[in-house]
Amino acid sequence: MVQIEMRPAAVSQIQSLIRGQTPDVGIRVYAQPGGGGCCGGGAGAVQFGLAFAKPRKDDLVVKRDGLTLLVDPASAPMVDGAVIDYIEGLEESGFQITNPKLPTPDEAGMTGGCGSCGSSSANGGGCGCGG
Repeated sequence: MVQIEMRPAAVSQIQSLIRGQTPDVGIRVYAQPGGGGCCGGGAGAVQFGLAFAKPRKDDLVVKRDGLTLLVDPASAPMVDGAVIDYIEGLEESGFQITNPKLPTPDEAGMTGGCGSCGSSSANGGGCGCGG
């Protein structure tokens, strides 16, 4: 079983965004290993993302706070233990996904994982690292 913590601000924001979707749509939570990219980070960096999606037959389905979260088997080890939050401020706004179970950041950057989703998710698109 994959454990995902959702902070109240993230639940509220997702509930307002999903209202325009069909009932069979869930929230895909995914992770991609590898360094570089928008997060910086070394070879061990993990990038997280969210997207509206219909379930696939091999997805792990997590029911949390009235929402259906979908996790593909390849992402499951990196997503297990993740914390999803929504931050809104002058410096940044959007979803942030972290996983304190992953190794701590190395000198190059974000081995511990990062992810943030800005306004593009409001249009039903996916999101990944940013911030």
